[in-house]
Amino acid sequence: MSRTRVRLPDRDRLTSPLRVTRWRMFEPFQVAGPIRALAVMALVSALGTGFFLAGSALFFVKVVGLTPVETSIGMSAAGFTGFVAAPLLGQFSDRFGARRVYKVLTLVQAAMFLTYPWVSSFPLFVTVVCAVAAAEFGAVPAWASLVADCVPADIRVETRGKYRALVNLGLTVGSLATSVVIAVGTAEAYYSLVVVNGLSLVLCVLAAGRLPDVRPKPHAPGAPRFAALRDGPYLSVVAVSSVLSLHGAVLAVVLPLWIVGHTSAPGWFLPLLMTVNTVLAIAFQVRVSSLAPTWRPAARLARWSGLFLTGSFAVFALSGRIGGLSLAALLLLGIVLLTAAELGQSASAWGLAYDLAPPDRQGEYQGAFALTTPVQSTLGPVLGTLVLADSGGLGWLPLGALVLVASWLVVPCAYRSAARLATPAESPLPAYEKRPLP
Repeated sequence: MSRTRVRLPDRDRLTSPLRVTRWRMFEPFQVAGPIRALAVMALVSALGTGFFLAGSALFFVKVVGLTPVETSIGMSAAGFTGFVAAPLLGQFSDRFGARRVYKVLTLVQAAMFLTYPWVSSFPLFVTVVCAVAAAEFGAVPAWASLVADCVPADIRVETRGKYRALVNLGLTVGSLATSVVIAVGTAEAYYSLVVVNGLSLVLCVLAAGRLPDVRPKPHAPGAPRFAALRDGPYLSVVAVSSVLSLHGAVLAVVLPLWIVGHTSAPGWFLPLLMTVNTVLAIAFQVRVSSLAPTWRPAARLARWSGLFLTGSFAVFALSGRIGGLSLAALLLLGIVLLTAAELGQSASAWGLAYDLAPPDRQGEYQGAFALTTPVQSTLGPVLGTLVLADSGGLGWLPLGALVLVASWLVVPCAYRSAARLATPAESPLPAYEKRPLP
């Protein structure tokens, strides 16, 4: 018996392996139109962001003249601002159109970045950094809505994975370029961090002009405001996804402190582990994303990502008790498991966020799902104190238990969220041309 599957007329060009390279993240550049424009926006934005972030702390301390404590307080205030802005500004994408909202908020980001050289006091710094965070986090649901509007549903998550791989590549290249700025060390060199990032955002706005102007999706008369924030089943999925996304805080904060302070691994081994994580993320994000086209497989993938994350915690806990080559092997195994959890959680989050949201409220619901980022970045370091407080590794156990609970809950939470939609539980694929499988 022959099976059939849904395909776009151009799907072969988009998803077949490239003749020149095996890196599938570059495939969107082969497809003319909005898919290519979104790829350009993802890569250019990541290059600018990576270039700025890698040297931002030094810029604020050495050029602006802030203390490290003032810089940390300002960044914390920015995180809280983003937490509030994402769900609030997400509604604007539905009301005024995702492309228009994205362009406005990205231009605001660019303008605010270009004012950093004139920041002369701590209160002014907090004001500017919070404005940047509001525009940045507000643009996240607009970007997600653009992908929902411009990419066919059956390849949406897989294509989002390709964009994520491009982002990882751009962040890496941008961060490496920052080493030149740090080596030069002059104020003018540090100014290039904000100028280049601001210009990259302007280029993203120009690329967004090539996207179709999808009509706004105004809510029906009498529809409740802030429906996503009142949607308990959907927010339960957001909550468990926030726990499963703790891999970000563990990789950025907890693991480096654990390796340096509680293991006998040499200092140079930490950059090696980070490189392994980056290479694996770039190489396998697209393949993993193809496993979560709709909410059902996405929920199962989320559960697996939680199990991988728990496994990495167990491995890291053992790393505090041994040394030598065994320690190196354990840390490499742990970073592989952590990366697998990262890839699975990212892909599952896209599948859940898109498929469990009402079609006419994508912007608002993407804004609500974007809360996973500030929640995990706030929760992660706090929970990390449990890990770092016990040098024997037992502190990893409660963190692993929390992730195991979230892994068990994610599937029933997803089913409960799907049940409250008026549409069928499994979102239908568009009726494009069907071809027999080879």
